Amino acid sequence: MQQIMEVALRDDSKSVDLIQINGSFTHTQGVIGTVPLVGESLKTRSSLYRSFFYGVRKFFSLEFQQFEIVTENGQKIITAGIAIVVLNHLKNGFMDKIFHIDSSMRDGKVTLVIFSPSSMFEYISLISLIFTNHKAKKTLPPSVGYIQSKSFTITASSSKRLSFDGANSIALPLECKVIPQAIKINANEEFWLENEPKDSSKETMKISNLPDSSESLKYMSKHIPLLKSASEERFKELFLILRGDAKTNSTYLVLMVLSTLLAVFGLFANSTAVIIGAMLVAPLMIPIVSVSMGLLRGDNNIIRDSLIKIGVGVILALFASSLLASLLPSFEITSEMLSRVNPTLLDLGIAILSGIAAAYSKSFKEISQNLAGVAIAVALVPPLAVAGIGLGYGELGVFLGAFLLFFTNLVGIIIAAILTFQLLGFSSVVKSKKSVGFIFVLLMAISYPLYLSTNHMIQKYEMIQKLKEHRFLVNNKYVIIDNVSVIFKGDIKILNLNLLVRESLDRSDFEALQKDIEQLFDSKLIIKAKVEYIL
Repeated sequence: MQQIMEVALRDDSKSVDLIQINGSFTHTQGVIGTVPLVGESLKTRSSLYRSFFYGVRKFFSLEFQQFEIVTENGQKIITAGIAIVVLNHLKNGFMDKIFHIDSSMRDGKVTLVIFSPSSMFEYISLISLIFTNHKAKKTLPPSVGYIQSKSFTITASSSKRLSFDGANSIALPLECKVIPQAIKINANEEFWLENEPKDSSKETMKISNLPDSSESLKYMSKHIPLLKSASEERFKELFLILRGDAKTNSTYLVLMVLSTLLAVFGLFANSTAVIIGAMLVAPLMIPIVSVSMGLLRGDNNIIRDSLIKIGVGVILALFASSLLASLLPSFEITSEMLSRVNPTLLDLGIAILSGIAAAYSKSFKEISQNLAGVAIAVALVPPLAVAGIGLGYGELGVFLGAFLLFFTNLVGIIIAAILTFQLLGFSSVVKSKKSVGFIFVLLMAISYPLYLSTNHMIQKYEMIQKLKEHRFLVNNKYVIIDNVSVIFKGDIKILNLNLLVRESLDRSDFEALQKDIEQLFDSKLIIKAKVEYIL
């Protein structure tokens, strides 16, 4: 208090500007429209928490309106937004935590900050900066613009009123101007350093982030959408690409055959590197992304062309892999093949995440090259190659398991890509609801066998852990169980074990060991054991 009194009683007062709004002065700000958690709501509540809940209530009533702004020099700006905030300066305010504007209480200018978020999520991202330790940047956020001039005339498309200083209100149109050196005050040196005199002759306009006069009519009297809508130019560009991707051509057919044959050799050789190479060559992800956009937008041509392209690719892959498997000498089923015949809910999760990544990558040309990485993650062709090998060998179980994995990937990617394109604003609603509903039904249908497989995987893990942790004493002979594998055949579980022993085991020892193992598990077991001696 003593320091404050010393400043207040100095005889070195300096002048600062004030803003006059329709003849009335404001030393803080005026707000046209509603800017929850940024505008007047934070000034009129007794605490930050009450301000927050007040702002949340206002949040869902946000509405665009068209603004016409005329500056001192006669510049006319027509735009749309949810609010305009009239400021004398930006120092030490809540907006100063979001972005930095070169303003001062002695610059002879009024600052108008226009808020025009394209979606609620964009607005939430904007105001979240207030409640974080964010250092304001000179770069404006995507939903904000500002204008600085000596005076403004503002009209709006609605009958909303201007509130200022948290109490009063004035009807539009609005006349606001700066009154230079309107009042003398005493302040500390830090205040004067932050509010140095500036040249007021030049007007400043930073409005590239705002809708222009031709776009502003689209926004009038509309509520902010939950999700951002993609621009017309961006949508057309992507739609043309996906329409071309849906067409079947010779390049696609050749790459499908080559990638499948490469995958078959990699699977037989048990080579992960070769299989990854096959994933990179495979073009099957492209029409799947196209059919997702077709279903979202209800474009029957894209849906038809994409499904034909997918179907042709699947038939080619199955034919090529089964033919090659039947021509090659008989090989045993490798671990790379076995890993693709028991899909689980984890594989569905991978497919969904891959679908999100694929749609997102395709939506932005600067990251579209990442589609190859998505193809590796989801691995569409190797399961088809395993299914073809199952056909060639006459192994129905191998075919069904591997094809279920492929179908899981296909459905998961389509569903995820549809939702991602919608979130990115390419359509506010799903146009082809029946088709998407059918895909959801397929998703539910395949989820059951995936759940059973996942449950089996968990049971296998628990059984293997129990057997590895347990130390068996059989007729005073120690037996260690190693290298356990479990195979499910209906209600029966087949255990393949390696037994490590120091003494030879006879028939009675094996029978005692069998009883000990069966006591650990409440199910039917068939035990196959291989004995290894520790010297």
